[in-house]
Amino acid sequence: MTTQYKITFSFSVMIFLLALGGGTAIFNAVKLANLTEDMYKDPFVVSNTARDINIKLLTMHRDMKDVVLSGNERELHNAIEAVNAMEKQILNDLDSIAGRFLGDTAMVHTASQAVLAWRPIREEVIILMLAGYQTEAVSINKGKGADQVQHISDATQALIHFANTQAAAFHDEAEMNKRTTLFLLSVLLFFSILTAVVIYFYVVRLFTKVNLELMSYKHLIDQNMMIKTLNSEGKTTEISSAFCRYTGYLKEEVIRQKNNFFLAEDNQALATRIWRSIQTGHAWEGEYALHSADGEDKWVSAVIEPVLGADYHPIAYRSIVRDISDRKEVEALTITDKLTSLYNRQYFEIAIKQQVSLARRNKQYLTLAILDMDYFKKYNEKYGHEAGDEVLAEVAVFLKQTLRRPSDYVFRMGGEEFGILMTGMNEQESLNFFETIRAGVEALKIAHELSYIGDYITVSIGFRTYAGADIPADEQIFIQADKALYSAKEHRNTVRGSSREESSKAGIDSVNSEV
Repeated sequence: MTTQYKITFSFSVMIFLLALGGGTAIFNAVKLANLTEDMYKDPFVVSNTARDINIKLLTMHRDMKDVVLSGNERELHNAIEAVNAMEKQILNDLDSIAGRFLGDTAMVHTASQAVLAWRPIREEVIILMLAGYQTEAVSINKGKGADQVQHISDATQALIHFANTQAAAFHDEAEMNKRTTLFLLSVLLFFSILTAVVIYFYVVRLFTKVNLELMSYKHLIDQNMMIKTLNSEGKTTEISSAFCRYTGYLKEEVIRQKNNFFLAEDNQALATRIWRSIQTGHAWEGEYALHSADGEDKWVSAVIEPVLGADYHPIAYRSIVRDISDRKEVEALTITDKLTSLYNRQYFEIAIKQQVSLARRNKQYLTLAILDMDYFKKYNEKYGHEAGDEVLAEVAVFLKQTLRRPSDYVFRMGGEEFGILMTGMNEQESLNFFETIRAGVEALKIAHELSYIGDYITVSIGFRTYAGADIPADEQIFIQADKALYSAKEHRNTVRGSSREESSKAGIDSVNSEV
């Protein structure tokens, strides 16, 4: 049973109990209202009307006394009218009772007949009074008249008794219904509260569990994922502990500071490209060398994405990086010459395609030079291959120290041959630069007794320089540079280029440059 199903089921039970309780309360409230209405509409009305009849009956009996005690004809006539009027009211009241009486209507009929049976007795008394026989009239009124009044009173009392009995029954039923309703509502309320308490503790326990899991996941992410959040100003607002360990910075050193994704100072052009991308709402994904606190550059793969606000404009930026140093090391092994630590011929094939494309797009000069060690086979014969390897490594160090721009590439093409690929220098600038390299190698003063042109190791350099729009296919670039090298090797310790023929040899020959 899933959590969602449990919660849904519990709430359904609680809603059902509340609905059942509400329905029961409404049903019994209506029932109580009906019972109250019945109690007042029938029994109470009958009882009150019957009591009114008794009062009127006593009034009527008193009026009959006025009849027999009247001193003249006028008093007699007034008393007779009062008696007749009261009789009419009593009969009307009995008719009203008959419409509401819940028992046997014969009881009402008996009372009505008793009232009507009193009329002949009253008429007899009146006739005697009119004839002047007052004593006989008084006797009849006290005798038969009083007996008939008692008979009528007994009939109305029977109606009152029945009405009271019926009202008591309604009251008892209402009391029972009230107790039943209170019991049912109490039971429903108890189970509703119980269900609510169970749901509450279940939800609290569930949320506590979920919160602990979220805290655990957050801790795992903080400890194992390198994540950083920047605000719209580029200042760090959050950074994971894993990221801090990786970079060597403390959180206090990074929070509320700008650090441009930990890029090195000489790589701010990449930082500019990243910001241009993410500030337009587009995520940036790529690889770069991250500059750590101890000055070490570490390769990472990064995804930097904007966090959009309600208006779909970036309000923050999130950077997720992954260490790829091991992969880069493996890649470096495949593109790096083991002896000299320079790029190898395999990477040259990749780099020249990239640089040709960039130079064409940016309309820059592109130069490829090939260097060859003069009489190097004889050096190996004289000093041995181990010494030859040391020379190659020393020259490689010199070349790396000389070519320091990010757009400069140095390769070991094979054997004693090196390649230099660079942009941004025209033909004359390239010629001057390679002359500096030629002279610099000779200035290393690495002894070479079997060289035919001097006492030290020297190099021959052939190069070709192209303007952006005139750059041919990369195969042709290499072929033309190789031809220039062939020309330089005819003279040794010489630089040969593209446009004019000059030579520079051992400090006394001029520089050779040939188109």
